[in-house]
Amino acid sequence: MSDENQNLLTDIERGEENCVLRFADKKSFKLDYIKVRLACPCASCKPRQENQQLILDFKESLMRMQMTKPMVGLIGRYAIRFEWPSGCSSGLYSFKLLRQLCDAGGQNVPEKQ
Repeated sequence: MSDENQNLLTDIERGEENCVLRFADKKSFKLDYIKVRLACPCASCKPRQENQQLILDFKESLMRMQMTKPMVGLIGRYAIRFEWPSGCSSGLYSFKLLRQLCDAGGQNVPEKQ
């Protein structure tokens, strides 16, 4: 399967503290919202990810906020936008970025029967 198909997000199931992301290659992952929020690619959040100390500070500030279930909007055929009730909603999460987050720190979820 090509990387393009592997990275194609086909479904997202939002829970209270995490989401399940399903991809075209039939793999599914559970990912905590805090991990998604920490990887926000917007111009305001990206500088907070430049080194380990900034990441720790960013994580601490996010942990103090209540991470509630965000709204999700599809952006074309390549990305989604999470609308975080506690702050930033301008980051566009490409399907490729989401797959990288899942591969690095997501929990595998068995395929639905």
